[in-house]
Amino acid sequence: MSLCYVVALLFAAGVFGGIVNFALARTEESTWPNAFWSVVIGLGAAFLVPLFLNTISSSLLSGLLDGTATSTDPFVFFGFCLLGAIASKSMIQTLTQKVLREAEEAKSEVKKLKKEVEPIIVKETEPEIVDNEKGGLRGEAYGLVGEEPKKIIRALGNSKYSRRTVQGISKEAGVSREKVIEVLEWLQKNSLGATTGEPSHYWSLTERPKCI
Repeated sequence: MSLCYVVALLFAAGVFGGIVNFALARTEESTWPNAFWSVVIGLGAAFLVPLFLNTISSSLLSGLLDGTATSTDPFVFFGFCLLGAIASKSMIQTLTQKVLREAEEAKSEVKKLKKEVEPIIVKETEPEIVDNEKGGLRGEAYGLVGEEPKKIIRALGNSKYSRRTVQGISKEAGVSREKVIEVLEWLQKNSLGATTGEPSHYWSLTERPKCI
């Protein structure tokens, strides 16, 4: 079945559905311009059916276009388009809300994934070499004094793990759990560290952290 044939089905279902919609809602005050706009809205709803089929992962339309459809599929497709045109207002509103919701969910998933892989990317990226700079992480931990913060941040930044637990940092650095949490929260507050949050609370350095 060609693309032109599919478009013809969409157009026919849109017009017919718009007329049926107008007939169902017709009152004594209804006019021919009302019928015209019902047809226009019906056409819009019918041409949204391919998008609807895509959102439910249906292969109906692709089967029609690539020639693998059964003999009844054109009637099923026409029925979908006709139903969409008859219930045009609900169809358009529902589909719009569904697409926007899925877009927001996809955006949220991308942000979550970016947050998950950022520590790995930071750890695997070679740092810029600065003249006269010693190896290791550069000091930018203003406000942290003593050897304990240095040990904690070294344990966090120089480990083979991209994300670490409080227990692991505490054990490697030889510093109390309370002190580790204090330093980690300071790093997070100053955009030098990040945590995955509840329930695990894995900690990592951000792109900026450069410690002692």
